Amino acid sequence: MGNRRGTRSTRCRIRARFRTSAAGFTLIEMLIALVIMTAGLLSAGQLMYVAMASASLARSKGTAATVASDKLEFLADVFRRNHLDASLTDGNHGPEHVQVTNPNTGTALNRFRVQWTVSTVPDPRAGKVLQAKLVRVTVTPVRGEDTTNNRVGLNKVVSISSIFGPRAQ
Repeated sequence: MGNRRGTRSTRCRIRARFRTSAAGFTLIEMLIALVIMTAGLLSAGQLMYVAMASASLARSKGTAATVASDKLEFLADVFRRNHLDASLTDGNHGPEHVQVTNPNTGTALNRFRVQWTVSTVPDPRAGKVLQAKLVRVTVTPVRGEDTTNNRVGLNKVVSISSIFGPRAQ
């Protein structure tokens, strides 16, 4: 019988320990878990904000590069037709305002100020003159008609250069 009592008291102690450990989490454990979960959710929210801002900036810069490229193509065509055109004289030209709209809704996505600078290409040979022009197109995001967009991260200026020359025969 002594053997049985010892076994019973051991069983009671094990059950008592099991009951206290199964009672749930302590308040401190819950607070620590909430702090860790809050920090994780806040960092995930910040990551989503940065990702959306980066996507917006990439779209804006891509659109600005497309506008600059379109202007360069237009000026190259003008050069091929008439290299003495007024838009290809040496100096600064513009500004022209370009608005990119959403084709589905018709709302304005981006507004840009387009300016270009034309200069002659120097010839390293003495006494020789090249019939070529260096054209640099600069596209600046704007608000409204002519106010430069100074929002941090969205005021990136895109500049593309090209040299126009006569075609080789």
